Amino acid sequence: MRATLLLLAATLAMAILVVAGCGQEGAGQGSGHESEAEGTSTPKAKQGQPKKPETGKAEVAKKPSQDQRQHKKSGPKRESKRESKREPKRESKSKPKPKPSNIPGLTPQDVYLDLENRGFKCSEPELMEPEDEVRWTCERQEAEGRYLVEITSKDANSVRLIKAWVISHERARADALAGDFLGYIARVPYEGAQPEEAKAWVEQNVGSKASAEFGGVSYTLGGKAGRRFLDLEKLEG
Repeated sequence: MRATLLLLAATLAMAILVVAGCGQEGAGQGSGHESEAEGTSTPKAKQGQPKKPETGKAEVAKKPSQDQRQHKKSGPKRESKRESKREPKRESKSKPKPKPSNIPGLTPQDVYLDLENRGFKCSEPELMEPEDEVRWTCERQEAEGRYLVEITSKDANSVRLIKAWVISHERARADALAGDFLGYIARVPYEGAQPEEAKAWVEQNVGSKASAEFGGVSYTLGGKAGRRFLDLEKLEG
């Protein structure tokens, strides 16, 4: 009987030890979970700081890219010379040049017969192609210079253009010789002519580039070096 009691006491003691050991192990596991929870929890200092605003896709779309900012700074691209050249050029509407017509009341004979009386040699009329015009050439050579006159017309009874030259080897005398001879040519007898006014104008403007109109006929002076010329023609319009 005594042995039985000792056995029961020993068994009870073993049971108490086993229960005590299980309790300690559970406490250790609980403390371990608590420490893990404490390790993963957010520190108080970080919890107090304000959160940074998150940038959404819509905000990214609103912000200009780097290329766009550079484009705004630099402004729109200028067209290159090649691109500008591609643009069609606007053609300026220039007024049509007036067409020449016959000098009224003047015939080739009025000009070349008078020149022959002054010692000029005049050629027979020559047909000028492709204009289909007729031209007389009168010329006189002297020691101080050469004198030349061309009479152009569409037929033998009209004059469209008179061209007169004075060519001098002495440039200092060119104006004096031209003033005398070209002033004489300016006095040709056509309808509405102003011979004295035309002659005075030539003498005043010889040696320079100038133009004027007398009795509806255009007078043009010009020249270079030792050459001086005078053109007479009738322009329509």
